[in-house]
Amino acid sequence: MNSYIQQLLELIEESLNKATPPIDHHDLEVEQHFAEDFLQGKPEMISNIVGIDKYNFPSANKLSEKQTTTLLKAIESLLLAYNWEFMFPEQVTDEVKYQFIIDHWSSKHVHCQQGIVQIETCKFDENNCPFPGHCNVCQSFKGDKDSDHHLNKGQVDFTSLLPDYSAEEEATMRADIDKVKYLMKAPKLDHYIAGIHNYCDGRCNLCAFTDRCSSHALNAEIDNLHQTDKTESEKQLKVILKATTEILEEELTKKGINIDEALTELDDLTCEPKPKHDLEKQAESYAEKIKRWLESNQMELESRIVAQSESGIGKDTETITWFQLFIPAKVNRAINGMLNNENSETDHYDAKGSAKIALIAIDECISAWENIMMSIPSKEDSILNLLKHLSKLRTELEEYIPEARAFVRPGFDE
Repeated sequence: MNSYIQQLLELIEESLNKATPPIDHHDLEVEQHFAEDFLQGKPEMISNIVGIDKYNFPSANKLSEKQTTTLLKAIESLLLAYNWEFMFPEQVTDEVKYQFIIDHWSSKHVHCQQGIVQIETCKFDENNCPFPGHCNVCQSFKGDKDSDHHLNKGQVDFTSLLPDYSAEEEATMRADIDKVKYLMKAPKLDHYIAGIHNYCDGRCNLCAFTDRCSSHALNAEIDNLHQTDKTESEKQLKVILKATTEILEEELTKKGINIDEALTELDDLTCEPKPKHDLEKQAESYAEKIKRWLESNQMELESRIVAQSESGIGKDTETITWFQLFIPAKVNRAINGMLNNENSETDHYDAKGSAKIALIAIDECISAWENIMMSIPSKEDSILNLLKHLSKLRTELEEYIPEARAFVRPGFDE
């Protein structure tokens, strides 16, 4: 077998040497040509383009682990030389990747010289997973008491995420820190709508109430403290975190609570990770699926946007990416509010409002996915499965918090 593998590697090397060198895809004119070729090109079999038939490749079960890895590396290099790339989930093994590529060696795809064509490997169909046991993106949801589910991430030590400040650095930021603290504690003007920012979609550029939103006004003031280059943005984040921390410490001190003692007591507590609700798992799993889908179809979307063949596809893609993490965050807030053991009226009110804006976001995403599916019929299978996931999440969230749709959001629904 080793001699045959060597001959096969030589065959791959010959084909690789015949590949036309790729053109720099960063040139605007090249991007336009790529978009046109990608959208108008005729799909061709991989085997015909590279000149190697499928029967040349032995099945993975006839190869050793080392042989499989060696062949896979050579095949992936060959495909990249011809501007093709199979998009696999991160956990997939070399053996599974190799067999999948060989099984699809005669599949047809558009071949472009100007850039990489990504080949979708997953349709997000939980009942027909091509990588069972090697990918948890579509893993079936388990019961609420299952703390081993991959989406039960446990508790996070947020203190480890806070930046460290040297005495010298804090001194240079002191004026800005005091300014932000003043803005945070300043009395809100009468024309502001109380709580309006809690139940909006976060897209200030599309909002008609920015002049009546205290959160928007505060953010605008903070933005004015610095320019928007990367170094100043990092400094601005440190200023905001430091100001927030000092305000919390001041409020705790007023209540007679020593912050250092309180943190020490918290460190001594041992808490079991709180199992995630099934709706939280569904929302987070949707976000993971979106990440995979966008990675697998990046060039498809970019080509259509560049070619402007679908005027609304850029807007629909923006909607989906904007709400990718927004939906899990709002679902999480809604669920935690409803599960509060104290049965706080305030928590339940906030839960209903959070659920409503989550449902609104889901509605927009469903509409956006339907538009994209009409524009790209070849992606119908994977998009239908994503729509099925979203529809299930929407239905079950409405059933869990039936008052959500009727919730009156301050400003927006009044």
